[in-house]
Amino acid sequence: MTKAATMCEIPWRLEDGGCAALPLPADDSIARVARSHVTALLPALGLSVQDVHDIKLMVSELATNVLQHAMPHEGASGAELWVYQRGDGHGRDELVVKAFDTHRDWRQSGIAPHRSDHGRGLKIVELLTQGRWGHHPSRSRLRTPAARGKATWFALPLPRTVRRRDAWRVEGPYATKDLQTLLGQRGLGHFRPAEGAARAALTDGRGLTVWCEEARFRWRTGTGETGGLPVTDITEACERIVELCEASPAGSGLT
Repeated sequence: MTKAATMCEIPWRLEDGGCAALPLPADDSIARVARSHVTALLPALGLSVQDVHDIKLMVSELATNVLQHAMPHEGASGAELWVYQRGDGHGRDELVVKAFDTHRDWRQSGIAPHRSDHGRGLKIVELLTQGRWGHHPSRSRLRTPAARGKATWFALPLPRTVRRRDAWRVEGPYATKDLQTLLGQRGLGHFRPAEGAARAALTDGRGLTVWCEEARFRWRTGTGETGGLPVTDITEACERIVELCEASPAGSGLT
């Protein structure tokens, strides 16, 4: 049984801080399949009818965008739909939906210096999320070995009544081990415990170091770029680190 098939049979457990990842077809059914995946999840999140309608619309637009602009001329699509929760940095949680594809390039336009657009669909996403969307280099979740590509995403606030039952270990040594495992699953198996570190830490051997202390991940790149997230946002922390590795000049040589 393939990893993708196994993921489809496992119930989505977003309330435990995980990430639902499902494959998308390489044909005109991609938007319908993406909507079906998300529709099965949303009732448990306490969203309003309008929120559900907007999310289904935006998921359709992300999927259609992948079909129109990121599918190879032949062979499997490699497209994936990811859904998870993360903190918004202001004490609330938000729902994150991402469409991954293996086409790394993004056609530029004049919509904004930090964003570009493929047409009406992503303008709808821009409007409904009030600008809380974007794209970044990433790696697949369902392929072995992981494929390089990009993720196009949007985020919406969740009701305050929605609370995650986070199952992740927060103690430094255990949290860094969990993060190391997640990074390895994304094809970044070169991360190793930092030798001689006084705190629980990982290093990629290329200047990027990740520490865990007081239930929080912190990282610093070789060029001095820094960041941090709570251990309960380990899914997002892993995604940020994957993005840093993919965006760096050394990223092209990672396996």
